[in-house]
Amino acid sequence: MREFTVTTTIFVLTFLIYIYPLNILTHLLLKTKIVEYVAIIPTAIIALAVFVYFRTHAKSPLLRGFIYYGMGIGFIGFCVFNIGLLTSLIFPKLALEIGFICLFISSITCVKSISNGRSIHLKKICLTSQKINQDINLIFISDVHLGSNSKQHFEKICNKIDGLKYDCLLIGGDLFDSSAFDAGDLNPIKAIQKPVLFVTGNHEYYVKDHQEKIARLANYNIRILDNQSLQLGALNIIGISDNQAPKIQSEISQSLISQDKFNLLLVHQPSMWKSAPKNTDLMLSGHTHNGQIFPFNLLVRLQFKTVYGIYKRLNSSLYVSSGSGTWGPRMRLGTKNEIIQILISPKT
Repeated sequence: MREFTVTTTIFVLTFLIYIYPLNILTHLLLKTKIVEYVAIIPTAIIALAVFVYFRTHAKSPLLRGFIYYGMGIGFIGFCVFNIGLLTSLIFPKLALEIGFICLFISSITCVKSISNGRSIHLKKICLTSQKINQDINLIFISDVHLGSNSKQHFEKICNKIDGLKYDCLLIGGDLFDSSAFDAGDLNPIKAIQKPVLFVTGNHEYYVKDHQEKIARLANYNIRILDNQSLQLGALNIIGISDNQAPKIQSEISQSLISQDKFNLLLVHQPSMWKSAPKNTDLMLSGHTHNGQIFPFNLLVRLQFKTVYGIYKRLNSSLYVSSGSGTWGPRMRLGTKNEIIQILISPKT
């Protein structure tokens, strides 16, 4: 029953994202029916390709590119062409013109989204605390998604980090996301001479032989914090692995709290924020991508109350990053790939 539900869901989503937008466009331009029975054939073929890619750990770059970019372009087309369809109901005599306008808007939007998916922005956050007596500089990245993103993208991230002043690099999960990932893709991080700390995200566990690939991170000077804490001066950095329920994550975090140090909680998903220990000074998360492609972020907000940016609760702060890379299509609309510079200063 579960397998049938998964297959049906894949088929329906494939039609809505890959086929339906084209049906609307041809309807506007050529006055065809919006839904034709013949659409079952391409839908079934693409759905099979999607199923094979995600279920068999296929590594084909052509298949990956088709599925991922089709996903992003199709989502944008779905949004734009549906608006055009509704508009054509109000102005039926302008259906052809509306179709061409929608095609132009979706094309420009896709090109802009692809460009945004390749750029990386720096963002600075400043905090103060009575628990420290000198400035602490940290770099935080998450959701690099090596596999979906290239080694060159990761190299660009590392080059930007290399030019910054910092004491420690924190990686908040989803460093890699598919069987296309090769440990050699991590070579750029060897140039970083500061401590590098890492916690797992959900995508690491989807990859074939993920335990072996996670273990190999140590060969690249990446220290894995698997439900552990590490003290660096006035910092108590608590790393929580992702493959656990939020309640268990909270209990582990509480056991690792240090009363007289600045407690920094590194956990991939922000879901734990509401149950984070009250002595948490700063929690860093990613996972949401801030929706990645507008208006998908509106749907993400239905699942996560803390989607992006800084949040406060008593003396605690949470920062949810939009990520340093993209999942699926290397496209962003209304969001940015980011590297976070964190300055924690003594409170006077």
